Amino acid sequence: MVSNAEHRLHYLDTHAHLNLAQFAEDRAAVIAHNHERGVGCINIGTHQNTSELAVTLAHQYDMNWAIVGLHPVNVVTPDPADADAVVEPTFAYDTYKQLAQQDKVVGIGECGFDYMHNSADTYEAQRAVFVDQVHLANELQKPLMLHLRNGRDTGGRDAYDDALAVLQSEAKVPGNAHFYAGSVEQAKGFLELGYTISFTGVITFAEQYRELVQYVPLDMMHAETDCPYVAPVPYRGKRCEPWMVLEVYKKIAELKGLDEAVVREQLLTNARRLYAL
Repeated sequence: MVSNAEHRLHYLDTHAHLNLAQFAEDRAAVIAHNHERGVGCINIGTHQNTSELAVTLAHQYDMNWAIVGLHPVNVVTPDPADADAVVEPTFAYDTYKQLAQQDKVVGIGECGFDYMHNSADTYEAQRAVFVDQVHLANELQKPLMLHLRNGRDTGGRDAYDDALAVLQSEAKVPGNAHFYAGSVEQAKGFLELGYTISFTGVITFAEQYRELVQYVPLDMMHAETDCPYVAPVPYRGKRCEPWMVLEVYKKIAELKGLDEAVVREQLLTNARRLYAL
């Protein structure tokens, strides 16, 4: 039987952070606005505290789900964009396992490699925490949410290539490469592993994403906001919120030359398939 919440779900933001401090003052109002527009969201953990809050929000609100895990930045230094960030140099496997086994927790992450905030010489530390999360995902048979980011000086490393190497050797579950900014060739590598690729509001104003969006098959794609960051056109300069994901759907439809209704239905199907919603 389909729930009332499912009847209202028309769009899904597959990567949101309503569990961050930027929403502390008006979180309930933002979620109410999402619901008015038929927008659900998956809130992503970045360390233990935000993972716990993501689970709380999933239990408290319809059309909200959680993914729990440890962001690679927080393995080395507190994420400067997260006022409540803490350093977790090792992955508390049993603690995250308990969180991940709760209802409406649909994945593990966000995990991976970050060479924007972390230097290349932290590769081994990042890899150890990433591998632990891959193993937890394998044990619980939940998909991975990947965070992969390069900077100007990566010391010869590439977050996408490093992640592909780990997945090829360790992963037994599918997952998603969130906020994708790698190459078409690297996208091919993820797709060959059965991993989906998601795009944010950046595609509404950055022309270099056109080829990527056109390359990735619609049935292997998701739309996300990564809110509170990177608000799409026409909301640039404002705090991003999950309901703004509608603009990402619209842009995907434009770049694919498809009807928006077709894109909306397919992206919901993709999310239900990967996250067992």
